[in-house]
Amino acid sequence: MRIKTILNKAAIGAAMVATTIAASLAATTGPAAAAMGKGRVQLCSQGNYWSFLSFAGNGATTGLVAPGTCLKTDIPFGTYQIIVTGKWNTSESTWEMGRFNATPNDDPGYKVYTYGSTANGGASAGWYVTRD
Repeated sequence: MRIKTILNKAAIGAAMVATTIAASLAATTGPAAAAMGKGRVQLCSQGNYWSFLSFAGNGATTGLVAPGTCLKTDIPFGTYQIIVTGKWNTSESTWEMGRFNATPNDDPGYKVYTYGSTANGGASAGWYVTRD
């Protein structure tokens, strides 16, 4: 075999490997999580305590969301605000963490995260909301 033929085959092989690697990376990477759909909300309880959402305007609430888990639900008709609430892990008592304006027509929906600890009176407990 001539050297030129060998070099051509090596170049083709290297190009195929590079293409395969690029295709596999494109298939496995992407956004960490998709945006919530219209009129939807997700609550992820990332702290050491349970949390839940209340929907101002109709009185509905989600169930308690355990530490380390998430819950997705529709924003009920009539809602104009969502209230984020934490539940102490040492008692049945709860505390309002905050609230934000939201309706079932909002698109995209919302992702709410609670985090931190109830130690030291909940000094490190907090929450935030995103729409992506």
